[in-house]
Amino acid sequence: MTTVHLVFTIRSFRSANDQTFLKALHIYEANTHPQVKTDSREIAHWLAHGNPRPDCKFYVCGLFISGELVGFAEFIYLQKERAIHFDYFIIEPSRRTAGAFYTFAEQMREFFDEEKLEWDFITTEIAHLDAINGISRHAQGLTRLFRQIGFHEVLADYEQPLLGVENADTALKATLLLLPRVEMETISRSRFLELISGIYRKHYAEWYSIYSETSVNYRVKIEEQFARLESNLADKKEIRLRPPDREFADSNVANNPPLRGALFYVLKILASAIATAFFNILLRHKTDSSTGWVFGITACIFVLLVVTVSLTDKKRFEAFKLLISLVSKFFDR
Repeated sequence: MTTVHLVFTIRSFRSANDQTFLKALHIYEANTHPQVKTDSREIAHWLAHGNPRPDCKFYVCGLFISGELVGFAEFIYLQKERAIHFDYFIIEPSRRTAGAFYTFAEQMREFFDEEKLEWDFITTEIAHLDAINGISRHAQGLTRLFRQIGFHEVLADYEQPLLGVENADTALKATLLLLPRVEMETISRSRFLELISGIYRKHYAEWYSIYSETSVNYRVKIEEQFARLESNLADKKEIRLRPPDREFADSNVANNPPLRGALFYVLKILASAIATAFFNILLRHKTDSSTGWVFGITACIFVLLVVTVSLTDKKRFEAFKLLISLVSKFFDR
């Protein structure tokens, strides 16, 4: 009897000199887009010096499957805001399956419990990389993946802060995803701004404070960015959250109520029935190929074809079979 047993493990690193941490950094370097990639030397610095702060705790973790290092995760715990913000969650391509992602995501909750982190929200940014005509396929795919494990999409404009003053190309529009500990449809403006203030000021601004020559300039940019966000939300008391994908109904459904959709379906079936009836009448009562007869046959086939195309999206293959049988009768005459 063959038995396959995979053990998924998350381990936090305590030392920047840990050889496994250096291997995890290699996975990070090899699989992170340049416009969202933090200098790995900064990650090593904060792993070594980031946890004397009483209000925040910085984590870098390795993701393992049956003892083999397969991924890298980096996040910060903001104690006052009761929030956990993820910078990176990476699984190397050869082990990047939906099952691995879901399992590690679930284990992260257990990791937080073991670390006794008291949290109300988990957040992460999805940068709009390589956008074409204003659409980033990268952002769409990752957003959908995270929404499948319970994250909500915050329906408000959001900007990823610069990854250093000198890296102008890292100022990107982004989607902010939020996992609340309890289900929510909206988040208050004040609570949302509190979360963003923690991410911008306690994480990003503090991160780049290690560069004394640019730290003041960087904080100014962070404050300008936060002020823009605050201004854009000035007229809102609540910010809407798009629910997780398991509860998500396609936006087209909202625009087309169920009754209207049912009516359109009935009309399509009625049109196909009328076209079929006329098709049979023309076949039985006409033996020559006059212009009117050809036009009638063509019109019936066209109606049936249009209805067939609209119904095959719903896997209504009976209509397709009907069209094929009628056309075959025409050529058998």
